[in-house]
Amino acid sequence: MTNSLFHITLIIFIFLINYLFKKKNILTNNTGQAHQSFTLKEQVPLSGGLFLLIFFYFNYDFFSFNLIFYFSLFYLIGLFADLGTLKSPSIRFFFQIIILLMMIIDLDISIYDIRIDFLNNFLQNYFFQIFFVLYCFLVLINGANFIDGNNGISIGYFLIIFLVLFNLIANQIIFFEKSLIISFIYLLIILLIFNLFNKLYLGDNGIYLLSVFSGYLLIQVFNTNSFLTPYFIVNLLWYPAFEILFSLLRKLMFHHSPMKPDTLHLHQLLFINLSNKFKLKKIIINSLTGIIINSYNLLMLLVSSIGYQNTKLQIVFILINLSVYLFSYIMLNKLRLLNIKSNHRN
Repeated sequence: MTNSLFHITLIIFIFLINYLFKKKNILTNNTGQAHQSFTLKEQVPLSGGLFLLIFFYFNYDFFSFNLIFYFSLFYLIGLFADLGTLKSPSIRFFFQIIILLMMIIDLDISIYDIRIDFLNNFLQNYFFQIFFVLYCFLVLINGANFIDGNNGISIGYFLIIFLVLFNLIANQIIFFEKSLIISFIYLLIILLIFNLFNKLYLGDNGIYLLSVFSGYLLIQVFNTNSFLTPYFIVNLLWYPAFEILFSLLRKLMFHHSPMKPDTLHLHQLLFINLSNKFKLKKIIINSLTGIIINSYNLLMLLVSSIGYQNTKLQIVFILINLSVYLFSYIMLNKLRLLNIKSNHRN
């Protein structure tokens, strides 16, 4: 089957599956956990992970049986969470740890060089190595879940990462399986279009799959192209990583449970302020929020890809991103509070 025919078939298949899910109220945001409920109430299928999983099975030549098996386990955890069977964040976190440990040990996933000598010495220890890789995956998975709150943010962000990788591969700067990256980019573009028009959500099933696959692939890219600075990889993942770390610190500071969700993430504050500023339909504001955030990320990640070998430059880019995030968060939160005070006066 040619790529064009495959993608046309995939689009038709997405329409059919989503129609079936909505008609039968199977795996929608009205079943189990409510996804994006702070913005939209429309019944939307949480089917993104299904199409990602189909992609991995369809491209089995690029993956080992064991790797696809672990992807399937992560899909199931997310699926049970979306169906409301696995409601407890603590239990989901426990299962994440167990499956990740199995995957890391079985597939010998490792990171040995982070350009800091004394930490590199620690990484020579087998158990510390496992703990470090486990920590990186957990931050990515749960950080990606945190940013998955508005249409286009999570799919768009990971699409940017793969576009940056493709650009480096196309220019023969790094070496990796080009056809796999291209196929995955096409898939993400299709899912992004459906997501921006509020016809499909990733759900936990999709975000778990997308983040685990992306983390695994980026580790393989780094290990295969040792001239890359590891901070370039960190830069590619700065947004979901910092989102979860900042959110945990923010909740602990105000004595809130880190496990309980809230509506004070950066993308949510941006959505709230855009809604107050512009009298547009929520679906438009929802997608606009994702487009604004990822427009910044697209610019910064493309610029940072120029210095893929320069550790100091990558650290500068990371610090710029963190500063922009914190400044934006403070300003958006102030605007939110001012609007609340203004409404109370009226």
